[in-house]
Amino acid sequence: MKFVETESIELKEKLNDTFVKEVVAFLNTHDGIIYIGVTNDGEVVGIQNVDEVLKSISNIIVDGINPSCKNFVKPSAVLEEGKLIVKVEVSKGTELYYIKSKGLSESGCFIRVGTSCRGLSDAEISERYENLHRTPEPKLINQETGRKDLTFRILKNYLTNNNIHINEETFYDNFKLLAPSGKFNMMAEILSDENMHSIKIAIFKGMDKSNFLKRNEYGNTCLISALEKVLNYCDALNDTYVDLSVSPRREKKLFNFEAFKEAWVNACVHNKWTDGIPPAVYWFDDRLEIMSYGGIPKGMTKEDFLAGKTKPVNEELMNIFMQCDIVEHSGHGVPIIVREYGEKAYEFSESFITVTIPFDRTGFNTANGEINGEINGEINGEIKLEEAVLNLIKSNLQISRPQIAEKLNMSLRSIDRAIQNLKKEGSIQGRTSYKNGKWIVN
Repeated sequence: MKFVETESIELKEKLNDTFVKEVVAFLNTHDGIIYIGVTNDGEVVGIQNVDEVLKSISNIIVDGINPSCKNFVKPSAVLEEGKLIVKVEVSKGTELYYIKSKGLSESGCFIRVGTSCRGLSDAEISERYENLHRTPEPKLINQETGRKDLTFRILKNYLTNNNIHINEETFYDNFKLLAPSGKFNMMAEILSDENMHSIKIAIFKGMDKSNFLKRNEYGNTCLISALEKVLNYCDALNDTYVDLSVSPRREKKLFNFEAFKEAWVNACVHNKWTDGIPPAVYWFDDRLEIMSYGGIPKGMTKEDFLAGKTKPVNEELMNIFMQCDIVEHSGHGVPIIVREYGEKAYEFSESFITVTIPFDRTGFNTANGEINGEINGEINGEIKLEEAVLNLIKSNLQISRPQIAEKLNMSLRSIDRAIQNLKKEGSIQGRTSYKNGKWIVN
């Protein structure tokens, strides 16, 4: 066997005073193995007094570390290259461990970082201790709702559309919709056809909440349906612009919809629904914000969260979302958002997680709705696609759809979509005839 030090393997030529520190670090971080009788370069030198070393290790485990860790540390003698060495397997423990003589301090409490270990600060010790001993959060599937009249037609449709077989006799049990008492639980309520949870999209004029414009509500129904309605509404507001400052011209959206979708789905599936506070979306002139209630999951650090390490707050709800093909249990959502907008997109507080997605309105004056440049000459900057199409039609009422696509260097499909939007908003009524007709502009 070739020995190499890694984040989960520690090599020691002999048993020394740093051994206990390494054991504590693995106990507090992740599973690991300590080999004694192997140099840092991986050379097997062996040890002569194996029984004495094993006895010393046993004493360290029992008397040198608090709390008791004997169930997580397993020393043994093994033969490598004809020489005896000691292998100490350490499993991640369930408490915060420290060197007994040093106490819960930076010199007594360690974690594994790469191939070494470091002491925890007083603040880190307090945070970890609090997380470990915090009263467990009530789970959606264990908390009764008090409702007896719930129906699940919408949920069943989503499941059957994704080829999930439904057995009516075991439906409640299979999808964990009942509390231990046998009554409907909170997860059943938020997935039922009718409920009291209202999901809101609030729209404000300006950069803050001082000038409220309107509010749309998409809740009071199955969470999966409400989630999709919010996605569809925000997708409709995600205006398409024509970037005319580059060649060839290209379409550009107001914001990255994939990043928004990941943020919104995460907000719904990880929200602390047991407190009755649903997630929400807030629109401003320069950004949108997705807010979910509950903060970072217990036992996770901010760094773990931003790296995409998964620890579902509502694991059973996550499973149903997966079966309905809404979410993947891969943790790729957060990295997508971080890749697009950076870690600054996330703001954490004790009770909330807020994701901010900025709008890209470069070249488009949103204050008064004016377009930078005109369509009848050289155009610089960016222009909303519908506006560009409308200006071309105004300048030539006989212009055809292919001609519009050619002038804007856009696909015919994109032009057709823009024309449909113009018709819906009443700006145009279409052409009077197919070949030589004129556009009717209102």
